[in-house]
Amino acid sequence: MSEIKKPVITKEQAEALEIMRRIGGPDNYILMAACDGIIGGELADIDIMTLAAALINGYEVEKTPEEKVREWFEEEREIGDEYYNRGEEHRSQDVVQTIIDTLDILGIKIEGVNA
Repeated sequence: MSEIKKPVITKEQAEALEIMRRIGGPDNYILMAACDGIIGGELADIDIMTLAAALINGYEVEKTPEEKVREWFEEEREIGDEYYNRGEEHRSQDVVQTIIDTLDILGIKIEGVNA
C-alpha cells in the first residue's frame, strides 16, 4: 500500500483554511466554493486538486526560509560536534561558521543560529 502524501501549503494558506473550516462549514462546502471561484485571499492561490488533497489527507505547512536555515545549521552543528568530540575535524564545523558569517554580513538574525 502506498503512503498518503500530504500537500505542502504556505502558513498563510493553512491559517485561511482553518478559518474557513471554523466558519465555513464542512469541507465539501469549502471545495464547492473553490470550484465556483468564490474563495478569495490565500486560498484562491491553491489549485483545486491541492485543496482537495489538503481537505482529505491533511497538509504540511511549508517551512519559512528562517526555519530551513535553522534546520540546516542544527544538522551541520550536530555533525561537527560529533567529529569534534572524537578529536577530529570535519567540514561541518566550517559550514556552521560560514552560515553565521553570511547571516551577519547580510544583517539577518535567526533565533537559534546567530541571535
